[in-house]
Amino acid sequence: MKPNEINIEKFLARNLPGCINFNNDIVLVTDIAAVNLLTHPTRLAATTALLCVEGEIECSVNLKRFTIRPNGLLVNFSGDIIQIHRADNVKGYAAIISQNYTHELQLDFRLSSESFINVRGSGAVSIGASDIETFRHYVALLKKFITRGNALVVRALSQALAYTVLDLVNSYRSEHAESTGEQSRSQLLFEKFMRLLAAHHDRERNLSFYAGKMFLSPKYVSGMVKAYSGKSACEWINEYVILEAKIMLRYSDRSIQQIAYQLNFPTQSAFGKYFKEQVGCSPRAYRSSF
Repeated sequence: MKPNEINIEKFLARNLPGCINFNNDIVLVTDIAAVNLLTHPTRLAATTALLCVEGEIECSVNLKRFTIRPNGLLVNFSGDIIQIHRADNVKGYAAIISQNYTHELQLDFRLSSESFINVRGSGAVSIGASDIETFRHYVALLKKFITRGNALVVRALSQALAYTVLDLVNSYRSEHAESTGEQSRSQLLFEKFMRLLAAHHDRERNLSFYAGKMFLSPKYVSGMVKAYSGKSACEWINEYVILEAKIMLRYSDRSIQQIAYQLNFPTQSAFGKYFKEQVGCSPRAYRSSF
């Protein structure tokens, strides 16, 4: 786990209401109004399936903004950066599986559904009433056997829930592909750019690097990204770097100098200037606010 990731133990230390925990491996959240605790960027070392039954959640995952409406199911993967911008009169459930337990269960969500959050700019699957009842049924069974401390049954139910969620995701993707046809070239390029940015933003802030990885000119990449997303490629780069910096400033005990070097700034002063230009305050002031 990275120093700036939050594991389940740290997550639960924030006194979430309506949580049922099993060995810090799997957590059921029966009161997802608690998602308001994620109003600042957070990187969880866990895979999360969140089902909204009532109300509306406006959130972002890796800088991509989504609105989750009633009957909406959203999956976040371990290492994703999550932020809740708004949650209105929300009711629903969430199942959180730790990174270690995911490996123990031999589940690979990212391999099976890595493009899920990229489907037409909206990561929330709209599911039917029967699927909601299935999700509720799993939550009830897990709650029952977690309370009993039956590790074997909890393991089996966790696997079944995970594969059920994957089946819903894959079904949605298939139906969506049939109804909308091929993705546009600008969308495909934007998704590739964002994947590269997620992988390299802590070392590279130069657009030429990302354009080179795609064998395209910086001008072309910038134009296509702007056309699809409304933001320039350089704006996305800056936002990702600042998002990473905010997470480390809030959740890690690294010094500002160490954070500057981890983000590949030549000096702490250069990092401080960059941060203040983007955020409006110094890294030290941002950290002190928490």
